[in-house]
Amino acid sequence: MPAAVVIHRAPRYPMRLPFLHKPQAPAPVRAGVGWTRDLSETGACVELAEALQRQMPLCIRLQTDRGSIEAEAQVVWTGEFRPGKGGVLHGITFTYLAPDQLQALADLLLFKREMREAGIRLATDLPVTCLPRGLAGPLRGRTGNLSSGGASLRLPQRLPARTELEVILHTSTGPVKTEGVVVWVGRPEGGKPRGLIPHGFRFTSLDWSSSLALGLLLTTPS
Repeated sequence: MPAAVVIHRAPRYPMRLPFLHKPQAPAPVRAGVGWTRDLSETGACVELAEALQRQMPLCIRLQTDRGSIEAEAQVVWTGEFRPGKGGVLHGITFTYLAPDQLQALADLLLFKREMREAGIRLATDLPVTCLPRGLAGPLRGRTGNLSSGGASLRLPQRLPARTELEVILHTSTGPVKTEGVVVWVGRPEGGKPRGLIPHGFRFTSLDWSSSLALGLLLTTPS
């Protein structure tokens, strides 16, 4: 199959997607995870746990709500480490996208305009423990989806909007702790009075290590 190599410049859009990368050839740098800051058909700005060398060739995978997008890429610039402010920013350019992957990327950028800045929510079913501030607890429920900015929580009890929560996500690699606030409350699932109640939850405090743990969770096949 002929390569689909992108050589033109394209506008970049703010978009937060979990991102896996590994060297194309054996190298001292191991595979890693991070998040995109912006994205286009030709490249991305990504935030990673450690600095990569310029011109390093990579194999990458972006996780979207429609599945994963895989490509070959190259590091074109590396920023400085920002202690206490997250990871290291990198500019990458895509060097090869198979035709179906290029189409998937174009479709993502076209149809997700309204969700770019907030982050794309990925369907995820995880057990959670919620500790509401000022209310009796804990509450145990499950996630409906996750993104870099928040989650949908399915809980057995209705919590008022603006309730502050500490939420513990129970993953296969250990607990991930987050803090945030309830921003909306839905109706019980299935129209049943005792059904789980969906809540929109926005992160207000998510440290870099927890952010990386979320990225790894969302990009690792279950």
